[in-house]
Amino acid sequence: MKRDDLLRSKLNYLASLNEVDARHYIGLWAIELGWGGIFKVSVLTGKSMDTIRKGIREINSGENIKKDGRLRKKGGGRKKIIEKNPEIKKIIENILEENTAGDPMSKLRWTNKSTYSITSELKNKGQNISEDTTGRVIKKLGYSLQANIKSKESGSSQ
Repeated sequence: MKRDDLLRSKLNYLASLNEVDARHYIGLWAIELGWGGIFKVSVLTGKSMDTIRKGIREINSGENIKKDGRLRKKGGGRKKIIEKNPEIKKIIENILEENTAGDPMSKLRWTNKSTYSITSELKNKGQNISEDTTGRVIKKLGYSLQANIKSKESGSSQ
């Protein structure tokens, strides 16, 4: 196989790997190239030299070699606002109580307040929350949003 074809094959294979396997692959590739390998692999793949160094470190230590089938550490990522600030649910319920309609015999409840107005009230109360998150919390509380609908006037005004 020609050198260019081999390089193309390596890059195609790299594109098919998940992030951990790709990091290990480019780490091995840099080790194989020897002195200056990290820089060369970085230029060829577009991966950062820190990523390549991390791959080499993981290979040498045996760390992060898919112990439990996960790619990332458990519990990573940003916590949900309800987990960080459970009182926000109560505050939203209090805001919704003022403008709630529905059948008291069923669980169907709705409000005619918009997520924008509810979010504005929350911000006035010192809560930092987005309209999207407000909408998700409202939905979890069992509410649906209903817009005010104008009804036709009956009769004439004259």
